[in-house]
Amino acid sequence: MMKKITLAIAILSILLIENTFTNTAYAKVNTESSVSQEMCVSSYWNNPSSPLTEQVLMNSNQINQYNSLALKTEGCNMFDLTAMDSSFDGTQLKNSLASSIISEAPTKPIFVNSVAVDTAMYYTGISQAFTATGWEGTLYPKYALAVSQTQIKSIPTPDYIGYSEFDSDDEIVLSSLRVNEPFIVKQCAVVGGNVFYFGYSNNVSGWVLENDLAFCDTKANWLKMWKTDTNMSDFVVVTTDYFTLSESHYAPATSGVKLTMGATLKLVPDQDIPRNIAMRGTWNNYVVYLPTRGANGQLEKQIALIAQNKDVSVGYLPMTSSNIVDLSFKYLGDTYGWGGMLDSVDCSALVRNVYKCFGLEMPRNTNWQKEVPGTCLNINDCDTPTKAAAIAQCIPGTPLYMPGHTMIYLGTKEGTSYVISALGSTSDSSGELDVKSQNTVAVTPIIVRRKNGTTWLENINGIVTPWSLK
Repeated sequence: MMKKITLAIAILSILLIENTFTNTAYAKVNTESSVSQEMCVSSYWNNPSSPLTEQVLMNSNQINQYNSLALKTEGCNMFDLTAMDSSFDGTQLKNSLASSIISEAPTKPIFVNSVAVDTAMYYTGISQAFTATGWEGTLYPKYALAVSQTQIKSIPTPDYIGYSEFDSDDEIVLSSLRVNEPFIVKQCAVVGGNVFYFGYSNNVSGWVLENDLAFCDTKANWLKMWKTDTNMSDFVVVTTDYFTLSESHYAPATSGVKLTMGATLKLVPDQDIPRNIAMRGTWNNYVVYLPTRGANGQLEKQIALIAQNKDVSVGYLPMTSSNIVDLSFKYLGDTYGWGGMLDSVDCSALVRNVYKCFGLEMPRNTNWQKEVPGTCLNINDCDTPTKAAAIAQCIPGTPLYMPGHTMIYLGTKEGTSYVISALGSTSDSSGELDVKSQNTVAVTPIIVRRKNGTTWLENINGIVTPWSLK
């Protein structure tokens, strides 16, 4: 009897196992209709048999040449922060900025933190608050560093400003600063009890919250914290979308700090590494200097640990096609964030951050990124077949541009080219035109469609290849 019971239990167990396998619904990642699951990994696009995959596209000297040229090109709208030493008239700047705040006011109704307000009254109030608190007299630039990932705004306010109650974009966000990114400060405003500083990053000017900046006592110390040499390996660069430093009760200033792609931190020289850091040893960690904000707003340089399992490179990565593609896929599925909202990226920021990992500085906006001389192939006047043929000849990792959007070329399969980008709204490449808000980083064919029914391919007007710079 016992043998029969044991046999019955065994048979039942087998049936249950079989039933479990046959009824299991394996989860599938949603994609655009022509994008297969295999296409959603970078290795699919990196062809190891192609000599171009690992070819270094730009060496350090060429990258330096590109950066220097971008700074000098008016259409790139970039700033050489190291050259901002001169005194200036603080009163004149204050008056100019106060007027510009008024002129920034949109003509359409706005919603502040999802509540409808009087546009003119709101902007006038901010301008008046700045006028009452801004600096005056002869001033000199102040040298600051970002101590957290933060936004740069067109007006000094902590409020979220949209054009509807549910606007997904904060319309006053211009760009963002990574941790340890430099910022030149020239003005101050106190609005609703919040202190903001006006100044310059290397690609945009605007307002940053006080608590997200730390001030250096000298320019030399400021430069020492962030200035990197493309030929050196005395720093690490973050090579993934983001990670956070380990939590610590003993080092609250560095605990849980969020580091994003392209952020650079100087390595602590071996002779200066302490025995313990916040009650930890240093084995299997990178030991770096991290900027933190002291009680009086001054820079306090802390020593922090980055676990070896985090995606960082000692020195900049070599600029190869495979590296560009690999880095782009680190963002796959992340939220779209206009100007750095939500600590994420929009389309041009994705390109900027990827190329920053090689030491190359891209301008902020899509139309500015096309302006570095000698790097953009204009295909605006080409017919669609000619555009498709030109794109299919690109090296994977090449940025493609159309009005208001940029994407990174991945490759061409069965006559259709594919890209990865941080996108807002689009329609699938097949079926009825049905534009949806995606607000994500996705792989798509260039034949997805816009609201007017045209494809991205039809709208692409530029191919940028920094490595073609002579």
